[in-house]
Amino acid sequence: MAQLKTMYPAQANTPETTLAGSLTTTGTSVTVLDGSVLPDAPNYLTIGADSATAETVLMTAKDGNDLTITRGQNGTAARAWGKGDIIGRYFTAADHDALRENIETLNTEKPDRVASPVNGNFVAFDGTTGAQKDSGKKAADFAAANHTHDGKADKVQGATAGNFAGLDESGNLTDSGKKPGDFAAANHTHDGKADKVQGATAGNLAGLDGNGNLTDSGKKASDFAAATHSHTGYAEVKIFTDVSVPASAWGNDSTYGAYPFAATITAAGVTAAHVPEVNYGATEAASGDFAPVATSGSGTVKIYAAVKPTAAITIPSIICIKAV
Repeated sequence: MAQLKTMYPAQANTPETTLAGSLTTTGTSVTVLDGSVLPDAPNYLTIGADSATAETVLMTAKDGNDLTITRGQNGTAARAWGKGDIIGRYFTAADHDALRENIETLNTEKPDRVASPVNGNFVAFDGTTGAQKDSGKKAADFAAANHTHDGKADKVQGATAGNFAGLDESGNLTDSGKKPGDFAAANHTHDGKADKVQGATAGNLAGLDGNGNLTDSGKKASDFAAATHSHTGYAEVKIFTDVSVPASAWGNDSTYGAYPFAATITAAGVTAAHVPEVNYGATEAASGDFAPVATSGSGTVKIYAAVKPTAAITIPSIICIKAV
């Protein structure tokens, strides 16, 4: 709203006093005979109200009979005044103009009444003109000052700026402790990770190509034997090579009458169910001193000789076969 003009108090019956001395055209202080009949400062006074050329002044201070004034108010001219000229509080053109201008200002800037208002609605104001309008809202459209937020999540106390929000079991917000930098971007890559198989057959085992990526092996678990499978129809073969038999290993044995000497050789994993086949070196085979048969026991193979060897011999291979 525009600043209103100052309106000074009137004074009933307009009591008068007179100047106690002369006043020049430029004087700003004057003494009167009885300052008590004049209003308090600030206020308008008129000098020479009984003349045709009165002057309106603004009294800015009063100390007993001594006045401080601002000259020539409201279009009147400052002039010289003499002792005995009348001074008093009259209704002036300045009072009239201030009253009129203030009324016009108030009338101009008052908000317009709302056309067809809804009873109980709040008033709103047009942002451009400041005119009143019906907001369309009542007090019941707003929450009370002490309202609650049932169903709304509580704010996080002591949250770390930039962290994502988490949820507790009650549905309230928590600080997850994680920032965007703790996660991979949506378009991230996996260097060093194998590519998935396209068009794989469900249940097949995975294979690898030359680049280390996954392939479909074309094999299922059922294509392989179980860890505890049997070998029915197959033979178990144990082969021992370059077996050294010292002369001290030989002793008497009556199993085969034509071969009365025998030597027992350690053969790990061999059982009595294995059938040993001993392949002697050329010298021993040509001598005819060694039996063409051998027997097996728990972890042993026994060979036989017609003549007890006096030096160590080396057997190129012993093959032990067991049906399973």
